[in-house]
Amino acid sequence: MSKELTEQIFAIMEREMSDIGGFIVKKQCMLIGSDPENIEPADLPKLASNLSEVMRTFGGYEKARKIYSEIKKLENLDKVAEGEKSDDKRQNMLEDLGMSCIFSAEWDKAFEYFNRLYGEARAGNDKVQMSRYLRRLGFIHQERSEFDRALEYYEQSLDTAEDSKDPKAIGQACNNIGGIYWNKGMYEKAGEYQERAIESALKADDKKILGSAHIGLGNIHADSHEPQEAIAHYKDALKYLSGTDEIYEIARAYNNLGDTYLQMKDWNNSLKQFEKCREFADKGGWINMKAWAEFNSSEALVELGKLDLAKKNLDDSLDILRKIGDRVGLGGIYQNYGRLYSAKKDWAKMLENYDLAVAVFTEINTPISLAEVYEELGMALKKMGDGERAKTELRRAANLFLHLDLQKQLKRVLKEIETLG
Repeated sequence: MSKELTEQIFAIMEREMSDIGGFIVKKQCMLIGSDPENIEPADLPKLASNLSEVMRTFGGYEKARKIYSEIKKLENLDKVAEGEKSDDKRQNMLEDLGMSCIFSAEWDKAFEYFNRLYGEARAGNDKVQMSRYLRRLGFIHQERSEFDRALEYYEQSLDTAEDSKDPKAIGQACNNIGGIYWNKGMYEKAGEYQERAIESALKADDKKILGSAHIGLGNIHADSHEPQEAIAHYKDALKYLSGTDEIYEIARAYNNLGDTYLQMKDWNNSLKQFEKCREFADKGGWINMKAWAEFNSSEALVELGKLDLAKKNLDDSLDILRKIGDRVGLGGIYQNYGRLYSAKKDWAKMLENYDLAVAVFTEINTPISLAEVYEELGMALKKMGDGERAKTELRRAANLFLHLDLQKQLKRVLKEIETLG
């Protein structure tokens, strides 16, 4: 049966992801400690969770839902979990199934799993586990961009963690709260909670929380155009994550570090960080992160005058991100195509790609990215000699920076508008 099950899992992923489907299954089996040549029913809750997360990251909820639905047809996953004799393993399986439902946008079923687990933890007065499941319930709302509702659950999680006096649980809750405030653009409060996360994680000696919190602080400083502070935090994150199995977080830290060097116009250093990001993305099987490093490097290559290599990187990344449906990445690629064609003075293609970037970032509601595209487009139009349209795009950027309370960026854009008369 296990041989047949293995073949069926590979077939599902190969139908959806063609030549890379088998690679993804093997990589995820290795990460969860199961034999990729002999997948057992007991492996499925965790494997389904991992594959759902990968597919959500690569291609969105619809792809994740399709994979999860196909896996559920092979085995009754609830029955697999309920048949586990160890309570700890059973709870872990139910949590994995809950996470699969989150990644697949099966919100009601996800809530059912975690509410049940929370009730069991509450019945046993296990405050550490109660805090954990409250975080999961908050994450359901975070994934739906219901940030205020997510914050309510995360704050309950923090209160419960503080009652337990468990520093790891406190650190995890603070990290989650900091992430919500960052998403809301409330950087001061986000920073306060990430600092609290670090304080608690140091007590718990939890390197994963330390790495994640430092990445969070790096993101806050990077968005606030404070690159030196951002770099320091990304390097601290790598210091803590080095040697752990948090491959995706390591790749993410290198990618964000590369982005920050781009912000500083330190092109060679940025390329070094993106190369490290590619290395760890390969190691963890995260083809989306590899593609991100590839297209991000194109910005530095354009500035260094290596336009042909920049275009090759963009073309390669575009093929991958279209295949996996990564909308955020596609917006970034179109933005970098805009930069490339601006350098080539191919104004028609430049405008076409900046317009595509605007459309994507508007659709997925990422105001910081949208403001940056408007600013870049305005500056490109100024270079092109169209002062009136340049002012229009720069005003759009200024309005978004004002809304986000990003004063440094606002002043910079207003100064450019002033020079245009």
